[in-house]
Amino acid sequence: MANCCLTCCNAMYQIPTRVLCFLLVMVQGGILDYYLINNKSIYWYGWLAADVALGLVFIMTFLISYRHLSIIHRSRDSNSMVQAGSLPLCYFAWFVYSVFIGARVFIIYKDIAGTLNEENVFGPNTLKVTVSSTSFIFILLLLTHHDAIPGTNRKYKIEELSGTVIIDILDSIDVLNIFFYKSQIDKLPEELVLSILIVASLNFLVPVISLMVLNRLHFGHKDRHQGLIVLHKLMVVFLVNLPLFIIRMLLWHIHNSDISIFPMKNVVMIFLVFHDLYDRRRADVDDGEKKDSSCIEEHEESKAMFTVENVR
Repeated sequence: MANCCLTCCNAMYQIPTRVLCFLLVMVQGGILDYYLINNKSIYWYGWLAADVALGLVFIMTFLISYRHLSIIHRSRDSNSMVQAGSLPLCYFAWFVYSVFIGARVFIIYKDIAGTLNEENVFGPNTLKVTVSSTSFIFILLLLTHHDAIPGTNRKYKIEELSGTVIIDILDSIDVLNIFFYKSQIDKLPEELVLSILIVASLNFLVPVISLMVLNRLHFGHKDRHQGLIVLHKLMVVFLVNLPLFIIRMLLWHIHNSDISIFPMKNVVMIFLVFHDLYDRRRADVDDGEKKDSSCIEEHEESKAMFTVENVR
């Protein structure tokens, strides 16, 4: 039975993942459009055109990646492995998607979130679940661009660059929960309110960096470029975790607002990044010292051999 299921999945090679990702993008966009149209005006129907354009971008991305991976899949079966190339539409699709969702999240949370009623179907909980599905969409998009085998070095490279994206997206969405309490928002300075919205909305763009680095590494087929890895880790600190941590500390200590447990996540991630950078630097120094020691030993051996030859 298990072999039969595996055979069926291989025959449909990642097609269900692409279909699910496309449907989720369209459903998410439709629900967010409903919030805008229902709570503002009919002019916001223009977002439907944006969703159509986004859908076309995702379809093109899926077609190219499917063709790309199918060639690799067939070459693996014929024992003539073809190395994967770059797939730039992957990060381009996420860039377009993140711009669209970031703009809508900014508008909905700023103007509409505080007026939503928990008793309605399209209330706060529906909005939270809809926006947080962004993390699932990222997973599906990533899965449609590689076929790395679990436990391999290639799989590890991909997970290293994408492993924190899901929790970072949820972290950014969590900080927006304060907008469901209009009485609290009214007490906050306008600058802080805009800062929260801007940081949370821009953080939807951050996964573009992960996808660009993965594309540069041909999704694990090429060796890791240490400079790109370090840049990615620093951006995770200074664009995601540090700004969100500062915002939560301001809400807590200055404005006495309730916060979640995510500040500890921010602290842990910042610590892990800098500890990893320290380990990398220490390993490089140790390797350099070993090479220098080896060169000195080789030089001494050559010098000794030269002296023995002269004596003879």
